[in-house]
Amino acid sequence: MRGIIPQEGFTLIELMVTIAVMAVIAVMAVPSMSNILEAKHFDDNQNNLMQTFNLARSQAVLNRTNVSVNLNSNAANTSTNFNWIADQHNSLELRLLAADGTTTLLSMQNITFIANGTVSGISQDLLVSMCNSQLHIKKSFVLSKLGSTFMNPKESC
Repeated sequence: MRGIIPQEGFTLIELMVTIAVMAVIAVMAVPSMSNILEAKHFDDNQNNLMQTFNLARSQAVLNRTNVSVNLNSNAANTSTNFNWIADQHNSLELRLLAADGTTTLLSMQNITFIANGTVSGISQDLLVSMCNSQLHIKKSFVLSKLGSTFMNPKESC
């Protein structure tokens, strides 16, 4: 008689326990993954706004004409009008920066760059802040009256 050869491999119980453990780990990872994606969209939205300002400034200097950036507009861009709109969960706030560090809220929805690349209609630098209501993160950058942009560190909303 031959001896009984032990079976190798997983039993059905072991396989079910392994699948259950993997499902628990996957359920724990999904919420953090959605936050990572939302943070990526938030960063992309802010970078898109900075690029829009830089492109408008470049076009103003290159074409020696006024070029406007219309905020909260999703109309088609033209050679003298660039449009930008905030993504879902993002809000935009413009403030004038005084030399002493105080800020004044602005309600303007249009930034115009003139032919020499400076921003028309402001006497001080602009603090451009974006806040994400889902992540409770606020990121800002400064649009100087000379037309250049500078990043600020992250804050909370």
